[in-house]
Amino acid sequence: MRGTRPGAVPRGLTLVESIVASAILAVAITAVFSAVASGRAHAEVAADELAATVAAEDLLARVLSSDFDRIDDWNGHEEAPGELVDAEGVFLAPAMQRVGRRVRIERRGRTVFESIEIAGRLVVVEIFDREERTTGSISRWIPAPEDDS
Repeated sequence: MRGTRPGAVPRGLTLVESIVASAILAVAITAVFSAVASGRAHAEVAADELAATVAAEDLLARVLSSDFDRIDDWNGHEEAPGELVDAEGVFLAPAMQRVGRRVRIERRGRTVFESIEIAGRLVVVEIFDREERTTGSISRWIPAPEDDS
């Protein structure tokens, strides 16, 4: 009969200890992969939001570069996802093509010093996704030029 010597130190791991260690390692690896996947998803969302903002700013700059008398011509202008172009008609970067954009012009005055009314236009550029849901917008108010008379 074989036995252990009195005072001998046991060597190696038991089966239970090995299973527990493997389970702890599996949980740790799963947590790391989950964190990496979540970080990647957040980075993609941030990149999409940045591209949409750049696309909106690009169109707003085009509208604002128009003569004031021609700004109303932009009202209702729309570019569907995949069809965004710059001022020269060149397609924007593929990252920006995931969204669409539309322009809305509103006649809107502003009051300053509680008594002076200034006529102008509110230019709104809306960003929408492929399902036509508005995901964001930017706007600028433009005062009407003063009459020279």
